[in-house]
Formats: sequence, structure tokens, C-alpha cells
Amino acid sequence: MTLLATQKQSQPKQVEPKPQRVQTPTPQPQQQTFDAEQHLADRKARADSGWVENPQLPGLRTIEINITELCNRTCSFCPRSDPAVYANQKLFMSKETASNLGRQLAEAKFDGEIHVTGFGEPMTHPRIVELIKAITFHWSDCIEVTTNGDRLETDARLINDLYAAGVSRLTIDSYDGAEQYQRYVHMMRHWPEDRWRIRNHYDDPDKDSDQLIAEYNFNNRAGNSAKGEVYENQCYLPFYKTMIDWNGNIVLCCNDWQRAAGTFGNIDMMTLSELWTADPLTNIRQQLAEGQRLGPACGKCNIQGTKFGQASFDLLTSEFV
Repeated sequence: MTLLATQKQSQPKQVEPKPQRVQTPTPQPQQQTFDAEQHLADRKARADSGWVENPQLPGLRTIEINITELCNRTCSFCPRSDPAVYANQKLFMSKETASNLGRQLAEAKFDGEIHVTGFGEPMTHPRIVELIKAITFHWSDCIEVTTNGDRLETDARLINDLYAAGVSRLTIDSYDGAEQYQRYVHMMRHWPEDRWRIRNHYDDPDKDSDQLIAEYNFNNRAGNSAKGEVYENQCYLPFYKTMIDWNGNIVLCCNDWQRAAGTFGNIDMMTLSELWTADPLTNIRQQLAEGQRLGPACGKCNIQGTKFGQASFDLLTSEFV
């Protein structure tokens, strides 16, 4: 056997590398005035990065989880401002459900993000640190927690505990104005700015909810808050993002506060990989791909819907819709 032949036989097979996650932009200095464009640019950079073609969870980049049905505030621009529209309830995600999610994401080699936000205030969950640990025991790529900051101010140790449990970034919404904003900046001064951000969502009593929703680039939560012209165009949200409720149910979208579109399976009974490309969600994606916003949730929603998620939309429409 010649030396060349020996070299050919000994060469390892070429394995296509998993795409590397695109680095998010360098955090900008904290701005007291909310910058909607910067917020959207931050979300777009993360939604369009990573392994979009993952065969286990094709297109999925963001998983939002609703871990509690409680909130300690009643902001004027939120559906919770009217208990008849959305009332507080003592309902919390279990550690078992959180553990199931983490294990399923690890098995699927998911490299996207978990957003702990949902329809309530995450810090009202009595065991939020244990819940985060239940996820990160299996999976810990990127977990962002959004909070109003009230509990963090009264229990500074909780910030350390959350980071130690595996939280990647804290997003803290300041609702009470400039003085609170500065307090929050001071509260977070010991941690690198790539681990936190503060958004000024001042609930200005001199402005009505419609004005505030427009100023902060919110939407009408599928008709549950504010007025607004309903769009009749494509929407990418169910292509790149999913929502998991406190009880493990898959919800169509983070804007469907009433779960009006129904639920799409439960991660305690089936895996997220099985549910993500199943017929119920695929059928709705088909409608949205055609620009048809139908049903009690999509038909009332005024989110623009195509700011980001194009890569996920293109992938799922070409292979699954």
C-alpha cells in the first residue's frame, strides 16, 4: 500500500459543524428614555442568530415561559389593570414542568433563549430560584428574566441567587419614573452591564393607556388592551417563538392573554419537539404565511409581526407549511 493510500484511509470523516451562535451587540450605556428601536434591534439580533435549522426544533429561537399568574402591580397599559379582563390567580409553574422543559431542550440541542416573563410578575413565584435551577440542571444556554424590580429592591440577595442559578440577564422595567430608574441603576452597579438592562416604562398618570402603548411600542395583546388598527399581514411570531404556560400547556403566542386560540399540547405529556411541528400549530402558520389573521386571537391582534424572525419563517414555510 502506498503512503498516499494510507493517508487517505486514515483521514477522518468530515462532520459539518453546528453553526455558532452569533454574538449579540455590545450592550449600549443605560438610557433613561426608552429606545424602542434599540430594543427591537436587540431582539432581532438574537432571534436571527444560532442554529435556526435545528431538525428537532426547526426555526425556534425563543421560548417564553409564564411561571406565575400573579402580579403585584396594575399598570394602566396592561390587561391586569381591569380585573374583569385579567384577574390575579395563585397559579405557579412546578419544578417538574421546568425540569421537563430543560431536559427536552438539552436533548434537542436547542441553542436559543428562554424568556421568563409571561403574563405575571416572575418574582411573585415563591420558588423562582429553584425553578431556574430545575431548568439549568439540564440546559443553560441563555435565560433572561424580566421583572418590575420591586422584590429585587427589598431582597438584594435574590439578584445573586438568580445569577448563581443560571440567569444570563435581568431585564428590569422601571414603572415609577426617573427616581426609581436611578435607584435601579444604583442597585445593579456591581454587575457587568451585559448581565442586566433597565427599561423606562414610566406609567405616566398624565397619559392614557393608548398613548403609553404607542410610546413604548407595545401591542394590544390580541385585543385585551388598548385600541388599534388590526393588521392583515403575515406574522412571524409562531415561527420563531413559542409560549409555555404555568401548567405546561403550549400557548399560541405571548400576546394571547386569554388563550383564545386554545392550547397546543402539554410538555409534561409530549415533548416540545413533537408539539412544535404538529398539525395544530402548522395549520395556524399556514394561515399566517398567507397573511390571514383568523380566529379570536390573531383576528384581534395589532402587532406588526414581521420585525424579525424572517429566517425561521422562511425555513418553516419551505419545509413544514
